[in-house]
Amino acid sequence: MLMLLAPCGCYAQLPDFNVQLLGDKNGIQTANASRIIRDHYGFLWILSPRHIQRFDGQDVRRIETDGENLLDIASDSSGTIWTTSDSGIRRYRIGYRSLRKVATAGPAIAPLNKLHKLQVTPDNRIWANAGRGLYRYDPRTDSFRFQALPGLPDHFYYRRIFSRRGYQLFLADVKTVYCFDTKSLRVRQVPFTDVRAVVPVSDDVAWASNNLLQTFEINFATGSVTRIPTASVQNPAGIPLAELISITPLGSDRKLVNTTKGCYIYHNRTFTRAVLFDSGKALPNDENYADFHDQDGTQWILGQDGVLFFRPLAHTIGWVNGFPGADPNLSNNIKSIAEDGEGNVWLGTQRGVAVLDIRSGKVRPVRPSAREGGHSHEVRGLAFDGKNLLVVPSGALPQILDPVRRTFANLQYPAGEAGEALRAKLMAETIGTLITMPGGDFLIAGELGCYKVEAGTYRIAENPVEGFEKLIQVAVRDTRGNYWMGTYEGLLVTDASFRNAITDGYFAPGKLVSAVLMRNDSTAWCGSVGLFEVTKSGNVLRKRKIFPELTNQRISMIHRDKAGRIWIGADDGLYLLNRNAGKLQWFDFRDNIQNKPINMNGVLEASDGRMYVGGLNGLNYFNPELLKHREEKLNVLIASVRVNQDDSLLTQNQGPLTLDWMQNSVEIQYLTPYFRNPEKLMYRYRLTGLDDNWVDNARNSRVRFSSLRPGQYTFSVAASLDGITWSETAVPLSFVILRPWWQTWWFTGAMVVLAGALTYWLFRRRVKVIRRQTALREHMADLEMRALRAQMNPHFIFNCLNSINRYIVKSDNATASLYLTRFAKLIRLILDNSNSKKVLLSNELEALKLYIEMERIRFDSKFDYRIIIDEDVHTDSIGVPSLIIQPYVENAIWHGLLHKENNGSLWVKIRMLDENTLECIIEDNGVGREKAAEFRSKSATGKKSLGMKLTEDRIAVLNQYAQTNASVEIVDLQDDNRVAAGTRVVVIIPV
Repeated sequence: MLMLLAPCGCYAQLPDFNVQLLGDKNGIQTANASRIIRDHYGFLWILSPRHIQRFDGQDVRRIETDGENLLDIASDSSGTIWTTSDSGIRRYRIGYRSLRKVATAGPAIAPLNKLHKLQVTPDNRIWANAGRGLYRYDPRTDSFRFQALPGLPDHFYYRRIFSRRGYQLFLADVKTVYCFDTKSLRVRQVPFTDVRAVVPVSDDVAWASNNLLQTFEINFATGSVTRIPTASVQNPAGIPLAELISITPLGSDRKLVNTTKGCYIYHNRTFTRAVLFDSGKALPNDENYADFHDQDGTQWILGQDGVLFFRPLAHTIGWVNGFPGADPNLSNNIKSIAEDGEGNVWLGTQRGVAVLDIRSGKVRPVRPSAREGGHSHEVRGLAFDGKNLLVVPSGALPQILDPVRRTFANLQYPAGEAGEALRAKLMAETIGTLITMPGGDFLIAGELGCYKVEAGTYRIAENPVEGFEKLIQVAVRDTRGNYWMGTYEGLLVTDASFRNAITDGYFAPGKLVSAVLMRNDSTAWCGSVGLFEVTKSGNVLRKRKIFPELTNQRISMIHRDKAGRIWIGADDGLYLLNRNAGKLQWFDFRDNIQNKPINMNGVLEASDGRMYVGGLNGLNYFNPELLKHREEKLNVLIASVRVNQDDSLLTQNQGPLTLDWMQNSVEIQYLTPYFRNPEKLMYRYRLTGLDDNWVDNARNSRVRFSSLRPGQYTFSVAASLDGITWSETAVPLSFVILRPWWQTWWFTGAMVVLAGALTYWLFRRRVKVIRRQTALREHMADLEMRALRAQMNPHFIFNCLNSINRYIVKSDNATASLYLTRFAKLIRLILDNSNSKKVLLSNELEALKLYIEMERIRFDSKFDYRIIIDEDVHTDSIGVPSLIIQPYVENAIWHGLLHKENNGSLWVKIRMLDENTLECIIEDNGVGREKAAEFRSKSATGKKSLGMKLTEDRIAVLNQYAQTNASVEIVDLQDDNRVAAGTRVVVIIPV
């Protein structure tokens, strides 16, 4: 007995509650923290004297305060946060940058009337207590108004006593505890001195702590006060000396009592310290400061280790990872699990066997003594045959374990050398798995061979298995007797005699098949890297991959429980197949699933319905019936909006945000207050007006849009834990980017009107220009015709023909012939040049020269002439208006030279002023314009006025029509005695 009891110390106890812990690793600072709440949106708020922290499961926002220390915090149904200090009440809403003070009306907040705590009744009324009584928030005046307890108008109270149950508020003074019903305005009171804390239990009962930290039950219906026994050596089941914080009913007369000395389970008038586990490790649970029970049934406790939370009434997955062993790094590695007839759970570990007593929660190692062949090897095979346990270690001989007496015995080996050889082989064997065969026999699969253990006799012998060299790791039997075995080289299927093997050695990207579950006689699910469905048709195996979310995960376990639920162990946790929805529910580290892989044979469904799952880091356990699938409704919020990287805008406006056209870069932050497993959160968003499709954004909680066009937009965001079920924000963000002023309707209308007016004005102006140009063309054509007629003047023709006749009469045939030839040539040139608006300067000068020669012959060479052309004047490439020079030459001959007593001279000088301007100078040494006016004849006067006037008019029309700067300048020449010495005409012609 002493040998049996020696190793039976208590190594572990199953927890009452599996909790999660938040602290420094999450960015939360709990130093000096005094209060904790969870608001309507789901945010967690932690109050410290000088600041508040808001935590959404991933990020912490810190809201600083100035002035006095903060004392309490509360949240109403709208999500508004209220805080108190000694002299004031402050408020915070989403979108605020700081706390904003709220006015109080009534007795002045003074040293004897300081504020302290806050409560919110179910009708969403916010109450604050002070030394003189209560203040209630009045939304009509946006202030807290004083309300004295009925019948106690001038009473003073303890500020630290203020608790609530439903509509009832509990207050106290030095000698009395009060219960005030806010609906009926009824006040009940019970005498109680030196009260320190009051925690309501029911409508009529509250528990209270006094200054000695003793606990009492106060009954307001009977007015009685009963002391609750305190824990002591004589009474270990009593409540400790501590200040009460809260009491949470657990059903069946059980309560969770939270005190400043930790949490306790109260049942049958006894108190036991609650065992709290976080990630498989026990928490101290000996110092708490505050707590909060939210509307989801989650208990939040602010303690010395940080903020822990759990659902007291919900079944959760348990995790124990503190098993004993010679090597602590391997002691938690659970390789196999079995249950004996008494309901005890036996664990095959990396270093031997341990037993879990489910009645006491104790875990004890059970090892063979030295006489029994003591060892602590890896146990991958563990099975119960109804009487004993078969223990199959690697590197040691299999043994029979009596679960009652905890003793080991050897198997029955063949006699002689065959038995010795079998023993030697087993001592060098590495075990893959242990298979239960029909009739109760067992098959041990190892690297060197397979071995059969007979039921009852425990005789062991080698058993041939076709394909055993592939290293069998797991095996199941279908209803036809065939064995489906997962090996290191794929899937192996044999008949009931382990013959006629069919193999499939390709399960990309590897070959190892580590889990097999039969779906029917011909179909199995095989776990490798990913999950495959394999169908057997004759001697052919066909497979396909299923469940894309498992594609890149090593599947180590597949189990169908008694209710038909399918559980899948993978790299990142445990999956449950929801048969109705056809999708997988995921449990991982944050759901208390161990954070290391699950072992291939480490699963047991016990007789009480509880499932045990072993892995590299301990043991998980849960009741599948009680582990209800819970569709988590995620509350997705749009927390802030930044425009052009400016400060955040308020997002709680009723209407859409209105942005200027230059405010076209928008950054949106969204949050999902979720704490149980925030690493699972994934987001998607869409911006209607830009793209109506959803865009995956992984775990990013911000999105930025740049250079948005003017228009109306609606931003929606959705969160999911599995990528299948999505929760969309209840209040999408709508915003409008205004068009720039030049794209507004009024500007467009104005531009259309202006464009119409401008078009009409341009049209009218064009019509006017066209009409003017038409008139100018007609006028120019008329002037050209008149100029032509001037050249073809009857007097000139008559005089020319008369001169020819005179030469003929005088029998001067040569002169007559020359004159006639030149006359004909001149007429032809005049007519040819009149067909074009511009003629070559060479043609114009040729006609001019003919005209001068004819006039010189007709007047008996009374004058001589010279036509001087500069070298840079290219007469064959310069165009000039036709008949433009001749009138001035004609005027010089007729009015200047013919009246001269002696012979005169005529000069015509042509030169280029620049590349585009031609200067023509007609100069004579005649009598001058003044003298010519005295001698002019009637015919001469008409001739002058016609030719000169026509030319001037043509030049003026040419300037208007062609937008040129042609000009004519007439200069009277004088000699040194200021006597008229001729005339100079300067004609500037653009070319």
